Amino acid sequence: MSELEDLRKEIEEIDENIIKLLSKRFQISQQIGKIKKEKGIPITDENRESKVKEKWITLARKYGIPESFVESFLTMIFSYSKLYQINPKSKRRIVIIGYGGMARSLSSLFKISGQEVVITGRDLKKAEALSSEFNFVTMSVDSALKWGEIIISTLPPSAYFSDFMDETYKKMKAKIFMDITSSKAKIFKELEDKSIKYNFMYLSIHPLFGPYLYPVGEKVVLIPSKTSASIVRDIYEFFMDNGLVPLISSLEEHEKAMSVVQVLPHFYLLALSSSIQELSKELGIDFKKFETTNFREVYKIINRINEIKNVILEIQEHNPYADKAREFGVRELNNLYTQLMGKKNDALHS
Repeated sequence: MSELEDLRKEIEEIDENIIKLLSKRFQISQQIGKIKKEKGIPITDENRESKVKEKWITLARKYGIPESFVESFLTMIFSYSKLYQINPKSKRRIVIIGYGGMARSLSSLFKISGQEVVITGRDLKKAEALSSEFNFVTMSVDSALKWGEIIISTLPPSAYFSDFMDETYKKMKAKIFMDITSSKAKIFKELEDKSIKYNFMYLSIHPLFGPYLYPVGEKVVLIPSKTSASIVRDIYEFFMDNGLVPLISSLEEHEKAMSVVQVLPHFYLLALSSSIQELSKELGIDFKKFETTNFREVYKIINRINEIKNVILEIQEHNPYADKAREFGVRELNNLYTQLMGKKNDALHS
């Protein structure tokens, strides 16, 4: 056997040991998940993750391993460890209305937690396509509403004023209904009024994550309405059992927070996206050949924003504090521009 083959054989043995150790780590994570469940502790513990990360980085430096590799690898370990910790108290009958990215994201979460899920909507072929991906069931809207206990709509804001939803509200007596829209100001009162009129429980939610698979450990905001006071604690525990970190908020607090964490950064990123394209054309330069590490990460975010641009623009349109957020954004850009131009002029005259 050649020296190269000997080394490859040694790597294969190391790889097997890595897999064995990962398996043992995940088994321990599963045991930790059971203890957390018994004590009512959320799956995500940011302080613990920070300490583990510090330890890993220290070890990486000790053994000459790039910190960037360790950070990326550890992020995956955290995510998959949380998957093993999901251990819900009970199964619930969940109906998801819609079949887009967020419907898929929530479906993936409920799949790993073993929930009973039906996917429905106006286009049953699309609903069936999503159902088959996770081995769920598709029913007509009427049948799904009769069967389900928790109804989660992943439809866009405009849909809640449609004839389709008007008919749906009438069939949700005694059900728990949730929307997942990012901006609530336009629809919250509408849905609250419908819940009073048709005797269902409306609890608005906002998953604080994008349309990606297995969002374990991410946050979800719960915004109670007049008809959901009796179920808030139950739904809080439901989401916690299914691997999310629930936050309870008022409508006003939520909308103010979203103006800061969504409206303002999205405003900058949309402008940055077009500025990059226009400036590179003006200068006749292929900027991608010269990407820095930071630019590459920023550009990834820009691309994700552009993929859901319609949703981003809806948030810009409907958030009641959007005008103020953009006003502050433009003001601070002008302040920075003035500051930099002032330094440039000072340098020219010195």
